[in-house]
Amino acid sequence: MHIMVKISPLKPYLPKKPEEFTTNPYDVIGDEEEKKLKLNSNSLIHLILPDGDGDEIYENAAKAYQRYKDDGLIAKENQPSIFVYKQESRFFSHQGLIMGLSLQDYEAGNIVKHEYTRDKPLQDRTNHIVSTKVAAGLVWSVFSANKKIKKTIDKIQKKDPLFTFSKNDYKHLLWQETDPKIIENLTRLFKNEKVYIADGHHRAASAAEYRKKQLSGMNEEEEEKPWQYLLSYVASDDQIRILPYNRVIKKLPMDIEDFLEKLKEIYEIKQKDKAFDPVRKNQVAMCLKGKWYELNVKTKEFNSKRDSLDVAILQDKVLNPILGISDPRSDENIFFVGGVKNPLDMEKYITEKGNDIFFNLYPVNIKDLETIADLGGVMPPKSTWFDPKVLSGLILHDL
Repeated sequence: MHIMVKISPLKPYLPKKPEEFTTNPYDVIGDEEEKKLKLNSNSLIHLILPDGDGDEIYENAAKAYQRYKDDGLIAKENQPSIFVYKQESRFFSHQGLIMGLSLQDYEAGNIVKHEYTRDKPLQDRTNHIVSTKVAAGLVWSVFSANKKIKKTIDKIQKKDPLFTFSKNDYKHLLWQETDPKIIENLTRLFKNEKVYIADGHHRAASAAEYRKKQLSGMNEEEEEKPWQYLLSYVASDDQIRILPYNRVIKKLPMDIEDFLEKLKEIYEIKQKDKAFDPVRKNQVAMCLKGKWYELNVKTKEFNSKRDSLDVAILQDKVLNPILGISDPRSDENIFFVGGVKNPLDMEKYITEKGNDIFFNLYPVNIKDLETIADLGGVMPPKSTWFDPKVLSGLILHDL
């Protein structure tokens, strides 16, 4: 099968004051952060996490979007544009393209998924798009590092950026490219690229649902419409930092000795005297009621790449059979912590917050994710935490 991914420039709305307007993605904003953002009427928060009950939520989202236009907080870009977005700090920087990816390719499987979507969040985001007719959050996708694409991205960055501002410990830069030749060149370069969805499966699936609704109302294929394309941040896989998505067990349903005995069938266990991070795949750092243990997986034989992932071993061999957590998405006894880098902060989930076990995992490798996705496999839920998160509201893709 010949893979072909069609990209498209966008004619989006852009914020006048991006520093004030943009936010984290809706699904990583905590309650405190949401309350604080809502004090500012010029924030994207009123569109992505509106107040209200039932369908009122979606009406309020649509009203917020209209208000941003009426008040001149956002302005329409009339030239077809592709953007380069960079986040930089002293410790880590990464960059990628913001553009449209063909939802036809998504349906055809040329844009590869690796995660199941859940009905409730999918329904919520679909209602949101149907009501507002805008995408404000980026779907983060990756492709295999490619020198020619990198060269084009570097060329676009030679100009002055459209935006530059600081937020969430990073400097954010956005360049706009309107030259049809450069856009045409990128279109050609992406024709043979396979693109993988890294972060934003529900945003992607809801955009595809919206497209289906639009297509069902059309007699024949009209000219290109914005809703045929997914608003995407597309980055080379050597520009990716994945942090672990750790697991916390609230209550251990047996005594410690029994639990450790059962773990010995799967892992070599060493007690450690202080908090630490695992240093390789198939090693887990576990804080059990305040004591730290190094767990090394005994077997080297796995049926598949998916089965070799630490999140999969933990789910298949420990959480389900030993702790009785068959569905980690809905079980009350488990929750997930992504983006915490310091093991001493992890320890506090046990010593200060009263939980029983913290599983500190080694991050998933992006190449493993690509291999599993290529084989049509599915990652266990909450396997990867992409860091830093790309801001929402830099670009509003009007449908």
